[in-house]
Amino acid sequence: MHQAISINTLCFEPGSLDRHIDMAVRLGTQAISPAIEDVVAFGAPKAARLLRDTGLTVATLTHRAFSFATSAESVAACERLDRTIEIAAAIDASSITMTTGGRDGLMWPMATARFAEAIAPCAAHARDAGIKLAIEPTSHLYADVSIAHRLADTVTIARQADIALGIDIFACWFDSDIEEAIAAAGPIAALVQVSDHVAGDRGLPCRAVPGDGMVPLERLLPALIAGGFAGPFDLEIIGPRLAAEGHERGLQRAGAYIGAILIDAGLPF
Repeated sequence: MHQAISINTLCFEPGSLDRHIDMAVRLGTQAISPAIEDVVAFGAPKAARLLRDTGLTVATLTHRAFSFATSAESVAACERLDRTIEIAAAIDASSITMTTGGRDGLMWPMATARFAEAIAPCAAHARDAGIKLAIEPTSHLYADVSIAHRLADTVTIARQADIALGIDIFACWFDSDIEEAIAAAGPIAALVQVSDHVAGDRGLPCRAVPGDGMVPLERLLPALIAGGFAGPFDLEIIGPRLAAEGHERGLQRAGAYIGAILIDAGLPF
């Protein structure tokens, strides 16, 4: 599998972190992206040893939602994120990916300002630890846990908070200004999450193996590379299509398809 490709453990069947690591090794990837809950359940010191022994790196550690709508929520969110930063440092994760948290009735400009203020101490903590904090765009169906939906808006929030971002292509490929947003996002992107969408699929989760749907990955990924982004490109394929095909077979196809795009775009194997 291309060295710039990582695999999010959400792609795998539910299981312990060691099982996910074993699957990743069999698939030939060089990096994985686990959830903080899985690392905590397994034990961060043990996870660090297993990752070191297998040669895998951690592209990103998924943290879920930050919360900032009230002062009490912000304090609790910072305490929780600080713990995640410590665990990310222990397993040598390159980044932490999360959603911003919901705005609870705040107008968007006020919400972005409050988010930037609330996360500032954690952003400083992460910088000191050498870890990128990254927020990602999400479907509007997740408005309760995010104020970032369009990629251009995610760039605005990330710049205001002086943090990074992750580009979840599934959530933003249809943005009217996607090319301009990619150009703006590339320099501050920590990773790109890759999947596809088959026309007619309506119920979440409905992500497909790249190459099976209508997302113009052959146009968007080279645009990112042309702007200087070199990875990781994180496979994040969730839903019944991958399960029906078989996780291992589907992820092998995904890796081959994305790898070919990356090579054609000038990213060496």
